[in-house]
Amino acid sequence: MMRGAFGQPWGPRRGGCEGCGTMQWPKRILRDGAARRSFAALLVTAAFFSPQVLSPAWAQPTPIDLSTHPVHWNPESRSDTEAGELEWAGEIELSSTHKRFGGWSGLAISADGSTLLAISDEATWLTGQLLYDEKGRLSGMGDAKIAPLLGSDGKPLTGKYLADAEGLTVDGPDPLKANAYVSFERQHRVLRYNLGKDGFEAKAEQIISERQLGKLNTNAGLEALTILKQKPGIKETRLLLVSENSRDPRGNVRAFIAEGNKLKRLSFRLHDPYHPTDVARLPNGDFLLLERRFSLLAGAGMQLRLIREDAVRPGAVADGNVLLDVGQRRSIDNMEGLAVRQDEKGNVWIYAISDDNFNPLQRTLLVMFRLKPETLTPPHSLGKDGSLGAKTLSAPTESKPK
Repeated sequence: MMRGAFGQPWGPRRGGCEGCGTMQWPKRILRDGAARRSFAALLVTAAFFSPQVLSPAWAQPTPIDLSTHPVHWNPESRSDTEAGELEWAGEIELSSTHKRFGGWSGLAISADGSTLLAISDEATWLTGQLLYDEKGRLSGMGDAKIAPLLGSDGKPLTGKYLADAEGLTVDGPDPLKANAYVSFERQHRVLRYNLGKDGFEAKAEQIISERQLGKLNTNAGLEALTILKQKPGIKETRLLLVSENSRDPRGNVRAFIAEGNKLKRLSFRLHDPYHPTDVARLPNGDFLLLERRFSLLAGAGMQLRLIREDAVRPGAVADGNVLLDVGQRRSIDNMEGLAVRQDEKGNVWIYAISDDNFNPLQRTLLVMFRLKPETLTPPHSLGKDGSLGAKTLSAPTESKPK
């Protein structure tokens, strides 16, 4: 979740400011950076002083009307696809009139690039089928459905303390037929959902509790997670958990390696003003760390860091090279969710989704990049099914999904 003044979300949550969830601003204001930031400052103040209203419980997966349209990486130059050590490979803006649409903070993409699964920080699932143009660039999404994340009692999670879902990772090539692991802020914990068996009717199974994690900042706790390679003798799924801005005594960002109910601590070097929002494992075992910055004057920024596999170990302070660092001159917003997959030709595709905070001045953007091959170190061995699980999946049939 993006924070503005007073540590509150940038813009109001739907229901937090009467009328803010449905108001329509003129397109000129929505596209003009200075005007957008000015109105955002007003909305941040409104969010801080307005009460939060809980949405009513809901239970069934719901098809929704979804509008998508392509977005240029550089709004001022259609031919500019430069993106640091990455190659921009398409981008879309998504919108819906459904009141639960928005706030997408975690992301998983199927191995063949056809299926999207996302979670919102108001405990909502989103799924849809991704579309690509004749050049293989991301161009749209259809067949969208949403559903509530359920608690262990089978009822939808409600209230910000229990429903602030931030990170998502899955353990198979099709996220809808896998176990999904979801991390939460406020009540810091990790829940597992057996989507392969029960679909969106899956009940939560807690695998990591707040007590195990110790003290984390209320609104800057477990922000990101991904699945680690298994080790001999360990049956439980191994997870890497990264906080958004909970610091160790040296000022670095706290993180954990989870092996069943055992946690080992490490940290990630803070690159202020950036803070982690998601992490994904690459096919060679390295990691991508997605980071976000925001200020009312400079707007939003997005950074991707490459973290080598051997840097992620108990007791370490992990750091890495910056592959991408962009600001408001590119089509970005509050980028929170990250997913990675590899096609049969060896191309590594990176997806990132933005959390619009249910703010009419922000957008839900889904962007795709190709990782330049020279960036990767020699590959490590994959699992028997060729899948790295989580957000790093392998062996699609084509680089361009059908």
